[in-house]
Amino acid sequence: MSDDERTEAVAHWRELAMTVLVAARTAATSSAPAADDGGGRAAIVLEDAGGDEITVHASFYPQLEDLGGGEVAATPAQATALELLEQLAGDDAHDEHEH
Repeated sequence: MSDDERTEAVAHWRELAMTVLVAARTAATSSAPAADDGGGRAAIVLEDAGGDEITVHASFYPQLEDLGGGEVAATPAQATALELLEQLAGDDAHDEHEH
């Protein structure tokens, strides 16, 4: 495995591990909503990635459902988390244009 492949693999497995840990922490610290009550949750973790960079991890329970056309079925908490993630992405795009 080349150094680039190793770096890519480590990044992939690190991201997967973080997603699992966020989901486990969320599940362990709050009771899971019943599937039929329409409740849900979202967890967002912001992690320092060196310098001024951050890594964003998001986990949703239950999983978001793709409705097609760029739309997803989400609970109110999940929809709010998605809006926050979009704002973070929008701020990044705005910051890149300023530099």
